Amino acid sequence: MERRAFLTATLLVPVAALAQAPAAPPPPTIAGQGANGALSAFLRIAADGSVTLLTTTSELGQGTHTAHAQIVADELGCALSAVRVEVGQPEPALRLAGVNEMYTGASFGIRAWAPRLRRGAAAARTVLVQAAASRLGVPEAELVATEGQVRHAASGRSIPFGELVEAASRLPLPEMPAMKAASERRISGSSAPRFDIPAKTRGAATYGVDVRLPGMLFAVARLPEVFGAELDSFDAAPAMAIPGVVRVVPIPRGVAVAANSTWAAMRGAEALVVRWKATPHDGLDSAGVSARLHAALAQPEAQRPKNDGDWEAVRAAAARVVSATYEVPYLAHAPMETENATVRINGDRAEIWAPTQHQDWCVRDVGQALGIPPANVTMHSTLAGGGFGRRLHVEIATQAAVVARATGRPTQLLWRREDEFAQGYYRPAFAARMEAALDAQGRVTGFAIRGAGGSVMADYRPALMRNPAFVDPFALQSVADTRYRFGQAFRAEYARVDLPPKNWLWRSVGSSQYGFFVESFLDEVAHAAGKDPLALRRELLAHDARALTVLNTAAERGGWGTPLPAGRHRGIAYMEAYGSLCAEVAEISITSGELRVHKVTVAFDCGDVVNPDTVAAQIQGSVVWGLSSMKHEKITLKNGRAEQRNFDSYRVARIDEAPVVETHIIRSGQPLGGVGEPAVPPLAPAVCNAIFAATGRRIRQLPLEGQPLS
Repeated sequence: MERRAFLTATLLVPVAALAQAPAAPPPPTIAGQGANGALSAFLRIAADGSVTLLTTTSELGQGTHTAHAQIVADELGCALSAVRVEVGQPEPALRLAGVNEMYTGASFGIRAWAPRLRRGAAAARTVLVQAAASRLGVPEAELVATEGQVRHAASGRSIPFGELVEAASRLPLPEMPAMKAASERRISGSSAPRFDIPAKTRGAATYGVDVRLPGMLFAVARLPEVFGAELDSFDAAPAMAIPGVVRVVPIPRGVAVAANSTWAAMRGAEALVVRWKATPHDGLDSAGVSARLHAALAQPEAQRPKNDGDWEAVRAAAARVVSATYEVPYLAHAPMETENATVRINGDRAEIWAPTQHQDWCVRDVGQALGIPPANVTMHSTLAGGGFGRRLHVEIATQAAVVARATGRPTQLLWRREDEFAQGYYRPAFAARMEAALDAQGRVTGFAIRGAGGSVMADYRPALMRNPAFVDPFALQSVADTRYRFGQAFRAEYARVDLPPKNWLWRSVGSSQYGFFVESFLDEVAHAAGKDPLALRRELLAHDARALTVLNTAAERGGWGTPLPAGRHRGIAYMEAYGSLCAEVAEISITSGELRVHKVTVAFDCGDVVNPDTVAAQIQGSVVWGLSSMKHEKITLKNGRAEQRNFDSYRVARIDEAPVVETHIIRSGQPLGGVGEPAVPPLAPAVCNAIFAATGRRIRQLPLEGQPLS
């Protein structure tokens, strides 16, 4: 199955369904304020006119909560300052259709939820107007909801929302309410200050590790260093000798030390004597991983989700064939806030506080661990000190529940940084072999790529992988469905390589490595064909006006082809991911073998925009994220273990390495695309292509650290 077809069946169809579905089922008849002034599954309005939005997504620093509030304020007809945002509880109205889960990922925060939130707010506005029409004795058509009240212009009368919500809450919500035209929107589409910034600036924001409950214990986990190792035995005595330690508790995949303070729990975890069972891969190292990847590139078997034309014939007839092999290492997410969760148990009920990206899985797994139904588990979603896909796994919540049950007290479980790095959940190590066929005029007549690496879906949603015909959509992400047209033949293959570390969703997932692979290789093809890299891409995208606009905007605004100061060089790259198109031009210099990225010009088309300032911030963050992983980051293995266990060995980019990022947002009017991830993939190839322009050296393996650039 081609990736586009897969997404249509499993992801894009749910998004379309969200846009068409009713905002929420009609609420039951309620008296007075009823369910706290509930007008839909998303909205509650208090007597003072304040609006509470029960949002569907976690706030990970991406600004989604502010954008959701903008959508609601605009459609409802109130000031943005009147809207307060909370993450709701898992329930049907707050789950993505199709997958039927409440989670934050795949850059879905706006593109999946904007239509549904808008419809929900429009439905609430409709019943408020109906209630006002009944009270004022005028036709609904003569009323307008604005500035938190319903006004009757002809008589000058108005009623605040807070006075109407009691009557409005008794009315059935319309399934297909009339929504405002784009020209009527005053808040959505314009920059607005982020809701989460003031508290973060003051140090008043509550992250998972900031949760404090009466009588709470603090626990720290000890987890295996070797991937997949199981607990053999442990000696609790050294840990129990630490003042403040209360108990040592076996947990799934390890042991936890509970104490009266985080410091005592951490010291106890370090003192704990733990023995792990031997595994078949105790001797695995990075050289062995690389060998497995390259062997998979050469093996005869592979899945082939894209096979247009006769590649063998086109290759045989080519005037020239350009080929290259690229490789990238395992990468950690390295969030500033390590994994944590707090659980409180009260009889057959439980509460969870966690900086999670998947509320439904937290509730499900804690319920299973405690033997109680999910309906008895309440989820409190805190701010997260970095997500990047890492917090889509919820192992920590189960472990915290096990410790809380054993201690009989509310317990906050924390992973040490060393365990955070050691536990896998990495972007998989990957390699790719690419070939391009050229005719005598240097035109691309065919292209073939084979990627080899671990399957993210095999660890993320293993049930899907039980079908042998199913192709992991991340395995050739942004490649099998590329807008490029490669002449007469295009083949894309994937050879799965199963290795011990868990493969996980990492910001932009498969697009991140394939951006580096394909866009770097296309520069090689352009060089072999004697063409400007921009000109080659224009040829491959000549049929697609939207893509050309993005590519040309980046080139023009980035000064492509214009003179540069001495020692400066440019590189360009383009890619589509998560429904958005992005092109980047990087301007670099190399002095004494040291790379400096001075400026990155980004052209970005995500269809439409809710908060332009947030879009620009996300692109800036994506550029720095991509630069850090390209220059420094890697997880290497030795004796079945990750060698990098903290930031002393897992280096990330520092503030003085950040380039100027110039963002140009293109409002194409196309369906909404994602923002948090699509600007990551073009960064590495744009910079590496600039390195070639500066040095004539091709970078086919990342990170750059340790490679000579002079």
